[in-house]
Amino acid sequence: MIRSIVLYIGRKKNPHFTIDSNVSSTLLFWFIMQKAIALLRGLQIVFALKKPQLLFLGKGVRLQGLSQLQLGKIVQIGDHVFLSAFGRNGMRIGNNVWIGSHSSLKVSFSFNDQGDHIYIGNNVGIGEFAHLGGGGGLSIGDDCIIGPYLSCHPENHNFSDHRRKIREQGTTRKGIVVGRNCWIGAKVSILDGVTIGDNCVIAAGAVVTKNMPANSIIGGVPARLIRGRDELKTDEALNLVA
Repeated sequence: MIRSIVLYIGRKKNPHFTIDSNVSSTLLFWFIMQKAIALLRGLQIVFALKKPQLLFLGKGVRLQGLSQLQLGKIVQIGDHVFLSAFGRNGMRIGNNVWIGSHSSLKVSFSFNDQGDHIYIGNNVGIGEFAHLGGGGGLSIGDDCIIGPYLSCHPENHNFSDHRRKIREQGTTRKGIVVGRNCWIGAKVSILDGVTIGDNCVIAAGAVVTKNMPANSIIGGVPARLIRGRDELKTDEALNLVA
């Protein structure tokens, strides 16, 4: 019975989901209990938004700007996550999204110059300790899988006038767009003005400073196009990205 419930939940996101035979029923029971508690935490937000959804909240989650926050179905938010939707176009999170613990997603970082938006598509998994801003706008496409410590910074500080303090020179904003079905490794940074095409793989630790075409393997500091995905054998791809 317990295994059937977990299978049902898992296959809502991944039709090929299975449970390893070594996983005990006791472990599955405690998993379900933790999800039930997280669902109860989410009910307070469900009522505030007046849009019943399956929302699972971890411990210590903080939410700001609820009127500008749109949540899809089966959204799971880990422990001590901070979401701030205050901004010109707010925050939209799609269906079957997981946001890892200790992450911060903020559309705006100040009241005097609002950020634009953060949009996250369907079936997206974001690892722990992500830091995502929405100054110039940030969009992440459907079906992306993202390792821990992702940072996205869709704005830059001006510093050309050496006679003035940098903090007084304002910012420029272009926005960041990540396409669909991308795999982004751990500790990747994506800077303002970057568009990443669909089906890309970004190696751990990369700092992406320029646009990248679809179906690419990307890595390095600053990141460069290593080659197209269709040019690699499986073993080569694993060695390049891991």
